[in-house]
Amino acid sequence: MWSFPCAGVAGDTRLLSSQRVFLTTPVLRTEHEARISPIVEFLLRRNRHEEILPPRDVVTQITIDPSVRDELLAECSGLTGLVEWLDSIDRRPGLAELDHQLKDIKINLTALKECIGYAEDGYQRNVIKKSEFYELVAVCWLPGQETPIHDHVGSDCAFLIVDGISTETIYETNEEGLAYPITSRHYQPREVCAAEEPDIHRVSNDTNSELVNLHIYTPPLHAYNIYAPV
Repeated sequence: MWSFPCAGVAGDTRLLSSQRVFLTTPVLRTEHEARISPIVEFLLRRNRHEEILPPRDVVTQITIDPSVRDELLAECSGLTGLVEWLDSIDRRPGLAELDHQLKDIKINLTALKECIGYAEDGYQRNVIKKSEFYELVAVCWLPGQETPIHDHVGSDCAFLIVDGISTETIYETNEEGLAYPITSRHYQPREVCAAEEPDIHRVSNDTNSELVNLHIYTPPLHAYNIYAPV
């Protein structure tokens, strides 16, 4: 797990393709599977016994309409520069490159918040743009919301804290495959954090304020493992 020093930030929610994503423990899930299997039983195997756990509705994913995205980019030069750089490379950028791009970016928070949204029953992924090599997502949490404990199969991720305080908890697994926390850190606005493919973590909003992070996944997030806690 990487952390980087500071970067800069500066009504009606206009969204497209809203969907609920159901995550399971501890099987591998793709976004396609999440779309077509809205209710999933997931199994936790412990001491050769199987315990059925209820499905947990944790995340809403929307894709911002291209015309709305164009309006956002017109009002946010920092985000425009980031997208232009991402579109200019025909390969998977590394975490050091993403840090360099994110650490000095200035975000028009007012314009961004007009294009993204929050969900009452789980955090929300607002996909700004996606290509073969990257996925740019504004991830939003209301107070008390959190991701499941997860990794990023085949993808790296760097993210800028745009608004609010983001808590990241790092985990390792025991012999039974259950996750236990080893460290936790609070990230302030303008800080950058990054996670490599094998890293197991949880991102949460432990405050009474809203949280917005700007995530870049390289390549786009297509699968992930969800881990049950000890």
